[in-house]
Formats: sequence, structure tokens, C-alpha cells
Amino acid sequence: MAVVQSVESINVFDLAQAAAGCCQIVSIIDGTPSMARLLGHLGPVIDITGLGDAEAVDKVRDAAPVGIATFVDPDLPRTAVLAEALGLPFHSPEVAATLVNKNRQREALRGAGLPGPRFRELGSGDTAVDSLLGDLAFPVVVKPSAGAASRETTLAADGQHLLDAVASARAAGFEAMVVEEYLADSEAAMAPDFASFVSVESVIGGGRLRHLAVMSKLPLAPPFRESGHFTPSHLPDATIDEILDVVTTAIHGIGIVVGGVHTEVKLTPSGPRIIEVNGRTGGAVHDVLAEAGGCALIEAALRVALGETPSDEGLSPCDRVGFRINVQPPMSARQVDSIEGVERVRELSGIKSVTVLHPPGDAVDWRLGTDQQILAVVGAVDNLADLQTIRRQVGELVSVSYR
Repeated sequence: MAVVQSVESINVFDLAQAAAGCCQIVSIIDGTPSMARLLGHLGPVIDITGLGDAEAVDKVRDAAPVGIATFVDPDLPRTAVLAEALGLPFHSPEVAATLVNKNRQREALRGAGLPGPRFRELGSGDTAVDSLLGDLAFPVVVKPSAGAASRETTLAADGQHLLDAVASARAAGFEAMVVEEYLADSEAAMAPDFASFVSVESVIGGGRLRHLAVMSKLPLAPPFRESGHFTPSHLPDATIDEILDVVTTAIHGIGIVVGGVHTEVKLTPSGPRIIEVNGRTGGAVHDVLAEAGGCALIEAALRVALGETPSDEGLSPCDRVGFRINVQPPMSARQVDSIEGVERVRELSGIKSVTVLHPPGDAVDWRLGTDQQILAVVGAVDNLADLQTIRRQVGELVSVSYR
């Protein structure tokens, strides 16, 4: 099983555990030779750094893989090229291009008959408010066409905010961008303790699509940084059914036929609306699903990549509420100064792990999105009331100072 890897890819040890029961991993690295030693613990490593497509295909072909996958958005196009040349099931190059470009994806979703926000693509020559906004109405969401994890994603309420957001993203190297009207929140779904969007984890292969989990979200840190998620969802069955129907239409409309899929869905007063579809499993969700007693998500994605057909059992049964809590820095923070209370959180009932992702001394910048979280708390509890207790305790026990 060939897996195209990069520094943003899934944890090596989690991948090894997922593969243990179904395949031997052959890691393909492209531009990240420093990873070779670590990935060698998984199995053979093939370095295609600097190679053209034909040379890369020949090098990978020698390993005789029977499946191919990646878990990082930027690697989708190269993986699609390798898969097509090797005759392995994966996204076609056209589908991969749609998955990594938000403008193309919006067009595909509209072509599938799915309602969504009005949007427009920004060209590098668009510099005035009128040319940036077009006929859209404030407030608008501004984000890179090929971004991930809410990087350089912000809400613009007026012309100056719009100009500032575009200038910031372009300074960070993003030229292709999308501006779309903000979708109103469903207050019924949002409540005081939850965000008005969810994510859905799915696998597809052999002509069958199975949705494995719906992850509800904790309230966002501004502007759009995730502060955590949990499963099973708190939403009623009727709403879940609506969400899954929309996700099914989106996946088929884009043309995805094999692999893991992570879809984000906004809950609005008019019903569920697709935020985006990602052609790989979601980041930081497989361990939450496992904590809830659900299925092995990464293994499920590997198995469909190997040609297996998923079962038709529906959402994976869970006997607990698995969760992840992200401690995000304020928008004013530029550097982590100190972190206190981590050990006390580790002692709480229901906690599986507490991981410090940005220790003291690390620079932080909200513009880099959700991945700037200071620490992540993963575990499981019996019910939503216990989850709210854990959230309160983490907030009280953890103290982070910034510069």
C-alpha cells in the first residue's frame, strides 16, 4: 500500500496501527527527505523529490503497490497522477484538482444542484473594494482557494476589513482566493455550547458510500478556528439525515469514487449547506472516534484504497462521547510565554491524552488557522453534561500567557 507522505500527514504511529491488520505501508516522500528515517519504521520509503511524473511513476511501480492514498490536501494532485499511471483506485486528476480548489469545488457543487453561498473568485488584479466584492453582500468570508485548517480565513464586515483580509492573504503567498457570502447560523443547532457546523467522515469504494461519523463542533475561536469536536453528534436524527443526504449529493457531484472523505457542513435556517469537501479523512478525528468506541477510521480509508467495498451498516455505533478540546491563542498573541496546569488536566477522569503543540517560546499567529492551537485534550465521557464539565475544568486549570 503506497501512501504519499508529508510533514502535515497523519501521525506515523497511528498509521502503523491502522495498517497492521490490512497492509504493508510503502511511504512516498516528495520534498521531505528529513522524514525518511522516521517513515522507515513503517516499511520501505521511496523518495520522488525532484523527479518528473514519468520518473516518479517508474520508481513507485517497482514497489508494486496494490493501493495508494494520502492524508494531506496538497498531496492529492500528485497522488492522483501516480494512481492514474499505475492503474490504482484513487481520485482522478480532474477530481483531485477540484478538491484542492475552493472555486472549482463551488462550481461543482452548484452543478450538482446544491444550494450554497454566492461567491466569486479573486484575481491578482482585483484591488478595489468594488472589484473584490462584485455583487456580493457583506458580511463575506475571505479565504485562499487552496487553503486548509482555516488559514488566512476571516470574516469581513465592511470594505476596509475586506481589503485588509485580502492584503494579509496575499502577503502570506496566496494569490488565488475566494470571497463568499457568510451563511447565517442556525440558532437551534448552535445553542450556547456548540458551533453551527459539523463534519462528516465517510469512505467510498466498490460503488458504495458509507458515512461513518458525524462530528459536532465546539464554539469557534475567532474568526474561524476550531476549538474542538465530539461524536456522536448532539443533533436529532432528522437533522443528521438531512446532513447525510446533502453530503452524499456533494460527494457524488464532485465525482469521488474511492477513498476517505471529510466534509464540513454549515447548519443554516434554510437547512444544511456544504462548506467544503476534502478528499481524505479529517485531521484529528480518528482518535476521537476511537475514544467514542467507534470504528477505526484510518484503517477503513486504507481498506477502500486497497479495493475493498465498505459495509452498508451506516454510522459507526458509539457507546461514549469522544472529544477533542483545542486551546487556541487569542488573536492578539504573538508568542507563547508560559503554560500551566497541563498535569492537572491529565489527572481528570476521562482524559486519554493532553498534547502540548506549541510550547513556551513558540511563535503563534491566528492567521495560520486552527493548527496554531496551544494544546489538545482528547478523551471520552459518558454524556454531553460530562463533556461540558470537562470543558469547564480545562478552561479553569490551563493557564497560558502570551507576548
